Amino acid sequence: MSRPTCLRCERPLAGCLCACVRPLDSAVPLLILQHPEEARQAKGTARLLQLCLRHCERRVGTQFPAPLADAHPLLLLYPPDPGAPPPSHAWAAGQPPPRLVLLDGTWRQSRQLMRHSPWLQALPRLALTATPVSRYAIRKAHAAHQLSSLEAAALALAQLQPGLDTQALWDAMDAFVALQQSLASAGRARARAT
Repeated sequence: MSRPTCLRCERPLAGCLCACVRPLDSAVPLLILQHPEEARQAKGTARLLQLCLRHCERRVGTQFPAPLADAHPLLLLYPPDPGAPPPSHAWAAGQPPPRLVLLDGTWRQSRQLMRHSPWLQALPRLALTATPVSRYAIRKAHAAHQLSSLEAAALALAQLQPGLDTQALWDAMDAFVALQQSLASAGRARARAT
């Protein structure tokens, strides 16, 4: 029997994350390409990120056709190839900002997405600078600088749009972590009671 699901956040009602949503209006549109295994991960942040950002699209799969050309040039949020010169990501006044492409999944899954959609490999890349320690206390990372998709997007948007106040995304992240910790604590209490 399936559990009742929130139509907005697509999660079971007991773990609905709608109260964590903090809207942010960014000029930079975001395209999230999400691995199917990550889409089933309850601790993933991509759906929350999508709900927070007005100009955000999320696609789930392992292979994606290149988006139709539009006014926004594509920019991949991914570490640059070793030895590649750092690209410039400033856009001129009156020109549309880039569309940021974010791969959502583990590093293994993101490499799989890159292999299965070769057009991604040809995109200019944005690397994060001054990466803080992750707030993602609910999932294990291999290194302190590895971030959730929401954290990476918040930092990337701040790099691309100097002056953009991304505090709403950080507040959403903190609320999400608190929700997940509360759900885990309630689950442990139920297990002890049985």
